[in-house]
Amino acid sequence: MRTQKLLQLILLSSFFLLLVNCSGTRYVSMTDPESQASVRINLKDGTHKEGIIVTGDSTTLVYVDASTHQRSSIKFDRIKSIQKISKYFDFEGNAIPISEIKQFKSPKNMLLYGSAGLLLGAAVGTGVGIGLYAADQPLLANISILAFGGLGAYYFGAKGMLEDYENAAFAARKARYEEYKSLRAEKRRIEELKKKKEELLKKLQEKKRKKGENTQDVR
Repeated sequence: MRTQKLLQLILLSSFFLLLVNCSGTRYVSMTDPESQASVRINLKDGTHKEGIIVTGDSTTLVYVDASTHQRSSIKFDRIKSIQKISKYFDFEGNAIPISEIKQFKSPKNMLLYGSAGLLLGAAVGTGVGIGLYAADQPLLANISILAFGGLGAYYFGAKGMLEDYENAAFAARKARYEEYKSLRAEKRRIEELKKKKEELLKKLQEKKRKKGENTQDVR
């Protein structure tokens, strides 16, 4: 009977943690919107926008629209909710593929959070296991410690992995920003060279024209 109850408890705990990790919608506060969050902005008229948050004050949200790639603003009184999405956008509103984000990803937080979750879960399992040891059920006690330790590692490890992806997306976004900045600087340099070339050609043409006029005057 005790074995059956313990197994039921472990299964229910596993199902609950899996449900929380997989189905939880992450909303962004409208009083303090998270900068650089990639979001879906649900409007009260039934439409929605997608993009990356730049900033926000007490009345207005500023974001880069993923469809227009332009900075836009929208009043909070028009917004129903703001939720994070699985996509990641750069500062131009372009989607960053997961393959690019993985180039900057490390397992640091997943391992750190997972280890902490393992210890916390094992501590809970030990608390349950003490009673089982006292009831001369060492096998169930060991199962309890292992099971709760594993659940804790899974739950907190998943939280850490999500943070690792957020940090990697930030690094990828920053790298793209530097690349865009270099490209814009190069574009300006080329435009300036083109402008100088046009001015030089114009001066040469003017010089040739004056020379031709002087030659005609001599004749």
